[in-house]
Amino acid sequence: MKFTVIRSRFLELLSSVQSVVPNKPSLQIISNAMFQASEDGSLTLTATDLDLSVRATLTTDVTVEVPGSTTLPVRKIVEILRMAPEGEVSFDVGEDDVARVITAAAKYRVIGLNTRQFPVIKEPDETNRVFTIDRATFREMLRKTAYAASTDETRRVLTGVCLRFRDNKLTMVATDGKRLSLVEQEIEFPDESACEMILPPKAVAELSRLLGGEGQMRIIGQTGQIMFDCDTFRFYSKLIEGVYVSYEAVIPTACDERVTVDRNELIASIQRVAIMSNDKSHAVRLSFADGTLTLSANNTESGEASDVLPIKYAGRAISANYNPNYIMDCIRNLDTEAITFELNEGTGPAVLKSDGVPFLCVIMPLRIPV
Repeated sequence: MKFTVIRSRFLELLSSVQSVVPNKPSLQIISNAMFQASEDGSLTLTATDLDLSVRATLTTDVTVEVPGSTTLPVRKIVEILRMAPEGEVSFDVGEDDVARVITAAAKYRVIGLNTRQFPVIKEPDETNRVFTIDRATFREMLRKTAYAASTDETRRVLTGVCLRFRDNKLTMVATDGKRLSLVEQEIEFPDESACEMILPPKAVAELSRLLGGEGQMRIIGQTGQIMFDCDTFRFYSKLIEGVYVSYEAVIPTACDERVTVDRNELIASIQRVAIMSNDKSHAVRLSFADGTLTLSANNTESGEASDVLPIKYAGRAISANYNPNYIMDCIRNLDTEAITFELNEGTGPAVLKSDGVPFLCVIMPLRIPV
């Protein structure tokens, strides 16, 4: 195999697959990425940690002289290219899978491994469960939900983000039992493709990083696996096994009061008051009254804080304690100027919504012992 590639473009390609490569691999071969130079002049890299896999292709700024394939240590190749000046980099790989790499500044001999040892990346069956969605939209949906997923590995199902395809709509949900975030997007697909899949946290993190730019992508799901197909790369992930919780029951179907608050003012106020929150309960009290929202916190060891925001509200007085981080996680991942609180009694959950966006976040109040 022999090819020449522009350094900066090759680094971009490597960045698509590098983070999948494990730091402490269970198999030596998965420290490597598979390099495939094709007769059509394209260069494809594939990396895997056995749970996640990425296959990325470069079709410009590369010249293939001799097609072929091998596997090479990803991090070594990245280090070589980062130290190299901009320009052409040539790879000449012999039958012994040893690569001779020549940059404008230095020459290297890099020992690879034969592709026969590399794990086979299973392609999904494309006869059903194929969905098309704008990649930027999907990335935004992840941003609006993923923060609410659990980190408790004893409840594995809740560590993932649930993708529910039903009634020509993708509903994305995450919850840790104390809060829940949900966002919806209308897409078209046949009724027989309706399904529910749980995306693991590592896949969520990688997709949030990979899905830059614009354009459509296909999502192809089958038992135990999901694949995201974009223009220049394919991302594969195992799914979390199990049935996601019946989350609809915790979403209030009605509210006693509704009030809109300026998002930036709310962020600033929470930051000011949370300084004095109790280290154990970590609570900030929100008190909605006629024309005002009062935020307060107290700590018997340190003191107390309060802040008042003017709001358009003429309903009855409602007060409740909330974890300020839960509110901040939600509103920091929204882009609208205003946030709407839907409230019932102080013992009930608060529902946060964003105007014009099919989104909601349910936050349970904290019960502080008197």
